[in-house]
This record gives sequence, C-alpha cells and structure tokens, in this order.
Amino acid sequence: MRAYGARPLLLGAALLGIVVVSALAVGESMRNARERKAVAERTVRDYAMFASYIYTTRAYLSARERSVAYDTIHPGIPWVRSALPPVTALAAIPDTTEMCGAKGKWSVYRFRLDLPSRSLTYAGTRPSPEVDAMIRDSIPILANQPWVKNAGFAYLFVEPPGGRETIAYSSALDSAGNVIAVYGYRSCYGVRDTTDYARMYRVVKVLPPMVPGYMEEDARSAYAAAREDQSGKMMGSKWPMGMPAESLLTLTITDAQNRMIFQAPKNSAKSSNYYGVAPLGFVGGSKYWVALRPNVARFLVSGGIPESRLPASLLLLAGSIVLAIAGFASLRSEIRLVNSRQRFLANVSHELRTPLQQILMFVQLLRLGRTRTETERDRSLEIIERETHRLIALSNSVLAATKPELQLRSAPVDVVNVVNTAADFFAPLAEARKMRIELDVVEPAIARGDSGAIRQILINVLDNAAKYGPIGQTITIGVRTDEKAVRLWVDDAGPGIPASESENVWKPFFRVGGTVDDSTGGAGLGLAIVRDLATAMDADARLSQTPKGGTRFTMVLHKGQNGVGP
Repeated sequence: MRAYGARPLLLGAALLGIVVVSALAVGESMRNARERKAVAERTVRDYAMFASYIYTTRAYLSARERSVAYDTIHPGIPWVRSALPPVTALAAIPDTTEMCGAKGKWSVYRFRLDLPSRSLTYAGTRPSPEVDAMIRDSIPILANQPWVKNAGFAYLFVEPPGGRETIAYSSALDSAGNVIAVYGYRSCYGVRDTTDYARMYRVVKVLPPMVPGYMEEDARSAYAAAREDQSGKMMGSKWPMGMPAESLLTLTITDAQNRMIFQAPKNSAKSSNYYGVAPLGFVGGSKYWVALRPNVARFLVSGGIPESRLPASLLLLAGSIVLAIAGFASLRSEIRLVNSRQRFLANVSHELRTPLQQILMFVQLLRLGRTRTETERDRSLEIIERETHRLIALSNSVLAATKPELQLRSAPVDVVNVVNTAADFFAPLAEARKMRIELDVVEPAIARGDSGAIRQILINVLDNAAKYGPIGQTITIGVRTDEKAVRLWVDDAGPGIPASESENVWKPFFRVGGTVDDSTGGAGLGLAIVRDLATAMDADARLSQTPKGGTRFTMVLHKGQNGVGP
C-alpha cells in the first residue's frame, strides 16, 4: 500500500458501489413502472371493451323494438308451407318511426322469399337490380345463420347506386327449425336513420359510477337547465351533474366493410390507446368502437395511467454517475497531489543535498587548513559562494511557489539593467559549468512590470538552460523594443522540448524526462513560477525552438512611456 493508504481505495469502491446500486434501483423502478402502467392500461381497455359490449346490447334492444313489423308472421312459431301468409301481410309501411328522408321520395318494397326454391314475391315497389340480386343471393345464406334464427330478425346494410339503405328481414321456420321463407322490407335503419345511436350515446351508462358524467332520471331536467344556463361551458371546472358523454368517450359504429355509419362526437378518432370493440352481426354486421379519452383513466384507475419514469430514472442514474465521476476526479487529484508532494520533497531534498555537501566539504578544508595555497583557498571560497547562490535561488523558487497570490508592483522597469543584474548573479554558476552568457540588448528598454519578478524569471530560465544544456554552451539573452512592447528572450543550445510536452512544462513539479536520481535535479517549479509571475505582470511568456535546435524562451512586456507606465 502506498503512502496515501487505503482511504482512496475505500472511497473509490464506495463511489463505484453508489453507481451500481443506483443502476439496480433505476432498473427495478423502471420495471415496476412498466408493470404498473401495463396493468392500468389493461384495466382501462377492459372498461372500454365492456362499454362497447353495453352499447351493442342496447343497440340490439333498440333494433328488437322495431321488429313488431313481423308480428303477423309470428317468427317464433313453427309454420307449414301451405299456411304461410302472403307478402301483403306486412304493413305497407312496416316501421312508421323510421326517418329515411322526405315524404314521397322514399318508396318501400316488401318481399317474401320461399326456400329452398328461392321464389321471390314483391309487394309495393320493386328494388333496384343490385338489391334484388342481394336478396336472392345473400339473404338465403344469412337467414340460415343461428343468430338470425334465435333473434327472429336481422338487418343487412347495402349500398346501391341510390345511396345506403337497409334490408330488414325475418325467417319463418318449420317444426324442424328449417327456414322455409324469409319476409322482409326496405328500411333505412342504422344507415340513414341513426336516431337510436344518438339516443343511446346520450343516455346509456357504460362506465362505473365513479366517473362523472351520469345522472339519475329525476335530475336530468336540472342538468339540462344548468347546461343551458352555462351556454355549454364548464363552471368552476365542474359540471353540476357531471361531465357530458362527449367529454368521456368517442363512439364509432362501422358496417361489415368497416365503413363508418355513425360517430359521436363527430370527426373524432375512431380509436386510441384505450379502446374496445364489440360486433353486432345480425344488425348489418356492425361493430361498436368505444375509445376512452386519456384523462378519463384517472377516474377508472387510482392515480390514472402512470407516466413514464424513464426521464427521472435516467436523471437519477446520470446524477449518480456524475457524482461518481466527480468523486473519482477528486480522488485522482488527491492521489496526484500526494504523489506531487512526495516528488517535490524528494526533488528538493536531492537539490539541497548536493550544494550542502560541497559547502560542508570546503568549509572543513578551510577549517582544517588543508588548502596549500592562496589560490586553492580562494577557489574553495568561490565554490562555497556559488553553492550558496544556488541555495538562495532554490529557496526563492520554493517560496514563490508557496505564495497563494502574487502581488507585484506595476512600475517602469529598465529591462536592460535587470538583464545585466541577472547575468551577473548567474555568472558563477555558468562558469562552473563552463558556459558562456552573451547579451544582445538595445537600450533604452523601459517596460511596465516588477523588476524583482523579471529578475526571478530570468534566473529560473537561465537555471533550466544550464541544467539541460550541454557543457560549454553559449546562452544568449536578448532585449528589443518596439512601439508598444518590450521583448525579452533567452536562447540555449540544449536538446529542446518535445512538442508533446510543450504545455506540461508549465505545470508545477513537472520535469521533462526527469527523475529524482537524474543528473539535472530540480524541483520542477521553475517554469511554473515563470508563468505565474508573467501572468501577474500581464505579460506573455512562451517557449519555442531556436533555428539551431535549442529552446527559446520569450516574454513580451507592455512598454512604458517616458519612464512612466501607460
């Protein structure tokens, strides 16, 4: 286990556990939500299916009330062929309640079809050839259907060239239950006359009492008055006696060819996600579609149809992932900080050890009188002085790196003078490494900044050039000025900086290819301090490659005017 201990590992495991538990919780929540939604939707569809069944039952009762036209042939009593009544036994207008159109424009035909001979007798007018063919071909087949025999009446919706009409018919059976004749007449029930559908839609209760929209018979007049007073608008978001049917459901009736013959409210969707359909075969092969409006679901199922929890679940999972990522990032930063601190201490210790050992060695030589000549004595003192300068420079770098904020003076600075001072300070170290410093400066060069910061920047850059450059190299310091800025640069003859590390070299504790035990030493603070100082002076510092392959450091300072900062 490394120096930072088990805490980061435990924290990382806890963060990972949070993500896993969140993912499991989100999955379980979504699964439960899907199941609850499926159950609620199935319940609402069952209500819609039941409502469609109620409507078909009521439609059957309404149609049966109109079958009194066949009372003269007694559909439920067995007949013998010789005793069958003539077609004129049917009234000339069998259904006086039908509303088929203007008087005089709707002629009624009556017929008797004998089976199995298919002998057809008409009374009154005759149908169109298309209807005649339908009576001869289809009625014999339909009349033998069990549900027609049991009901005693049936309707067939047809659409001849003159428009939709209905063939109403009833079977006469013998004692064996065989159809021996079919009586019928021209009708418009269910296709032109849809009053039963409209009445059924208004009054039939097809949903549970918990749904608003139904009233008792003695309250209907009060309800109608209230609606009239309100001019068809809701008052206080509630109807006095409940919501009207058109606010609850849509009723659509289609024929055997799926053609719509009635819809209320008009121009509504025939179906929705919550609908039911029930057939009524012997009344034109019709189907009754009931589509519940989505907002009705909350009255049928506690809480209504649950909304999808996917967005909230994903947001919860995303939040836990973001939290985990932030935690891992913080953990990584902490580990890197611990590693950087350890590396910093090791580098500083390494950097301090060499000059201190040399100072101690030459102090002992002087104290013990081991120097044989004045030249050796002066040489020892020179080395002590040089290594002391190194320690001072290193301590200044460490102190600069530990300052939370840099507060520098902004004043006119003679850059050439600062360059000369820094070169003189660094000269002993340069000579010890057999390096030469050349100055390429043009006076005057007055910039706005802090002289101590500029000097520290130059010393740090010169120190890097000395560490990474070859023995005997020439380091050039140049200064130029233009209308708005003063440009300061330092060229060395070192190996240069790889392009991949061009940004990393400005980070604290970073050293290009450096380790604690390499020959360059250093704490990795030099260029980080350089950038901080340059930024504090509103100057621009950058690194580039010299034409000969070394590294060029360039700093651009704002120019001062007439010895005064702009």
